[in-house]
Amino acid sequence: MSRSTKSNTPKSARLLNAPHVMTPEQQARRFERFEREIGIPGLAEIGRYRYASAYGGLRLRAHPDGLEVCFLARGRQTYRVNNQVYRLRGGDQYLVFPGEPHDSAGMPEEKGVLFWIFLKLQPAGRSLLFLDPTASRALRRALLAMPSRHFAAEPGTRELLDELFAALERRGSRLDRLGAAALVLRYLFATLRASHRNRRAGPSARIQRSLEHIAAQVGELPSVPQLARLVRLSPSRFKARFREEVGLPPREHVLRQKLAVAQGWLRRPGATVTGVAHDLGFSSSQYFATVFRRFTGQTPTEFQGR
Repeated sequence: MSRSTKSNTPKSARLLNAPHVMTPEQQARRFERFEREIGIPGLAEIGRYRYASAYGGLRLRAHPDGLEVCFLARGRQTYRVNNQVYRLRGGDQYLVFPGEPHDSAGMPEEKGVLFWIFLKLQPAGRSLLFLDPTASRALRRALLAMPSRHFAAEPGTRELLDELFAALERRGSRLDRLGAAALVLRYLFATLRASHRNRRAGPSARIQRSLEHIAAQVGELPSVPQLARLVRLSPSRFKARFREEVGLPPREHVLRQKLAVAQGWLRRPGATVTGVAHDLGFSSSQYFATVFRRFTGQTPTEFQGR
């Protein structure tokens, strides 16, 4: 069902923002620019993280005067908005409308690559992206009326955002800022189209067969060449197809599947970290603990303690 502008803008917005404490390593893997640095009307924040491991989850927050548009280029991520949980995979977009309480549902900010922009839409008459007042109002209405908040992004979204971030890093003249604003506008139009399509296409028959094979081989880690032979593709073609359709490289998907099983096994009475690591085919309990922490943000022992 389509959302109206009114339904996407709660009358009373609560400020729930708590400080997001980050480690120096986490900060080093983030690129963020804010309104004063950006110099583009209406663009309050733009950012990207490239995490090689998981970090503490996003605390409950709300933005009373703006729209947040996220694009998960790679990995997996869980978000919760108004108590509804959304599970993103690589290639997905996700929206938070003004005033909506949101967090990561107790889950960490996961290993992966995430882009976000925050548009300041209040007051209603303010200029957006150097547009004139009439165009700014039309864009604002269209953004607030997007019918879907979680959907597959258009092809080429990652490349468009990479171009935008490169433009912002230059911090040049007003003409450069106009160019960057044009890229933001292209991204927003692509988001509008994707929201109205509301598609999250399933994998092809070949990639689905590889996923089923992985799920059936929990205790033994299939190699990329084995999976490629299974579906009659070259290893390079298989990796490209898998990443495009699943949102992850095949090796990372296999590890995530094994860790999901590991979490269930670790909850069993009498389960040991060493035993679970051995049963799942990890070379050692130390390597298992390293991988577990990289993807969940905690050690297996800490997970059992919770």
